[in-house]
Amino acid sequence: MNHAELAFYDAVAQRGIAEAVAGGDAILAAIARALVDDIRKNLSVDWLSCEPVRAKLRGRVRRLLARYDYPPKEERQAVDLVTKQMEAFAHEWAPRAE
Repeated sequence: MNHAELAFYDAVAQRGIAEAVAGGDAILAAIARALVDDIRKNLSVDWLSCEPVRAKLRGRVRRLLARYDYPPKEERQAVDLVTKQMEAFAHEWAPRAE
């Protein structure tokens, strides 16, 4: 895993969730890789300041977590942590305004 995937792994693996996810650590690693790939492809220049764009990204994260059968009770906290990680990588990943 690269540093970004590891950061997103930490976000979805919070509070010992690996035991609750079928496939454990391997599935959480797959989720982290999928999150990095999807987020990098879908960030826009204004995503930090535009709430509708942020909402769309949160929806994409929720759908991705659901695809991997992430526990619904833990989803909200995971989405919040993933959003914080997106903010940390925003300057590195977001396209530049021309």
